Amino acid sequence: MPVKIVNLSKSYNGLQVIRNFNFTFEEGKIYCLFGPSGCGKTTLLHIIAGILPFDSGFMVGLENRRIAVVFQEDRLLPWLTAADNIKFVTGTQDSAVEKYLKAVGLEEFKNYFPDQLSGGMKRRVAIARALAFKGQLLLMDEPFKGIDEKLKRKIMNTILADKNSRQIVIFATHNRGEARYMADEILNFNINSLFR
Repeated sequence: MPVKIVNLSKSYNGLQVIRNFNFTFEEGKIYCLFGPSGCGKTTLLHIIAGILPFDSGFMVGLENRRIAVVFQEDRLLPWLTAADNIKFVTGTQDSAVEKYLKAVGLEEFKNYFPDQLSGGMKRRVAIARALAFKGQLLLMDEPFKGIDEKLKRKIMNTILADKNSRQIVIFATHNRGEARYMADEILNFNINSLFR
């Protein structure tokens, strides 16, 4: 079932960030929200994830759908290792945890705590956690920031290979190369067009 958004609007303290947004996200596709900072990409992802209310409009197709999220912040639990951060959210078995840690190049760091990892490494744990969750909807907000090009390509290839025909992937970026490499469809946002 697709996710359909109709006439969605959202304001912060009188400043309209999203106005009458309409779009249908089809299953089996990867969508990129492409545009500069401040144009509403994060706001839209948070609304779709159900963690931010909207002012008007409606959404269809999110009912009973498992949603995995990679936030701009890594949101790892500092008292758990990299592997246990994934298990805590997903309940996955060790073999699946190791599969996704390997996919992001961190299999040798599975027993490290977040404060023992660099910023880019923590980012990769957050991605591995979201992939292991196997959400029917995968939302990613600037997922590849702080990750070098070689590892970024490896992770993007994993996401592409892991996607199934029932899943919808939506990610936000201002990196044109990421958008072109990953997305089946790019939604070009800027402050003066789609959202305002």
